[in-house]
Amino acid sequence: MRRVTLVAAILACALGLSACNDEPPVSGSPKTADGGDTAAPGDGSGKTGTPLAGVDPCSLLKPADVPELDQDSYVQPTASSGEHPSCGGYDFGVTIIDHDQLAHEMDFEGSLAKPTPDISGHHAVTTPMEVGAAKSCVVSMDVTADEFVRIAIMHDKDPSKTCDIAVAAAKVVASRIPA
Repeated sequence: MRRVTLVAAILACALGLSACNDEPPVSGSPKTADGGDTAAPGDGSGKTGTPLAGVDPCSLLKPADVPELDQDSYVQPTASSGEHPSCGGYDFGVTIIDHDQLAHEMDFEGSLAKPTPDISGHHAVTTPMEVGAAKSCVVSMDVTADEFVRIAIMHDKDPSKTCDIAVAAAKVVASRIPA
């Protein structure tokens, strides 16, 4: 249970970082037919729209998809809704971020972000993080110019492999993104 709380704390930190910007949100941007901004938050895939609208983040990654993740069945991944729908398991979390340029800038241009080769054609970065003694790695991956997915992984058996495991998890997520 402590581990689930820690993963939730890491996701909250990652989400909190995206909100830590002194600049007010951009207003008056032209809107798309679905109400989103037409301005692209980053490189993205060149696609626009929101293919992840209504997608349960728990459907994008399951512990069995990545053998290094905890496989105990007593902690089932749980989804939470809110500004950014997310799903947290014992040692992972998946968050879908839609129409949030400031979060995109923090994830992709933050001082800890490290370029990663594209994952299945999606622009991605890794961000190693430490919360107390826990080490984690977050992979942020563009889906469209309007959406990206954040995958957070904790791995205490071999912390040096945490980002490798996060990239493997991101590949699974990429394979499940609706076209």
